[in-house]
Amino acid sequence: MQSIQSYILVVDQESEDLHILESLLGRLRCAVVIAHSTAQALARASQAPPYLVILTGNHPGGSESLVSVLRSMDRQNNIMIVALTDVHAPSWLYQEENPGFDGFLVKPISGDVLTSLVQSAWVRQACCSET
Repeated sequence: MQSIQSYILVVDQESEDLHILESLLGRLRCAVVIAHSTAQALARASQAPPYLVILTGNHPGGSESLVSVLRSMDRQNNIMIVALTDVHAPSWLYQEENPGFDGFLVKPISGDVLTSLVQSAWVRQACCSET
């Protein structure tokens, strides 16, 4: 059985949402690693994969390649990947246009929704790791 990793990777490229997200995750006592670039995110994930990746800010053209590389690193489908989006301009995509996100976290961020997301991601990794 593979050991369960216990951190959340937040990929933040100049977003105003980082402080709110960090505060909410801090209340949940989650280990959080912040990456400010795709290169930093991939370097950290290659050392030890997170159980949850949250993409914030603008990722022009980079989110698709980042998600693709993370998915190729994640052979057992343990990592849950979500993008933070604005309630007024959600990034809802048709399934065939989705670059591989598991879902979207819509602002304003609710502590209850974030708690549920974190728990779901952790359980997903725990279940996939046992197989």
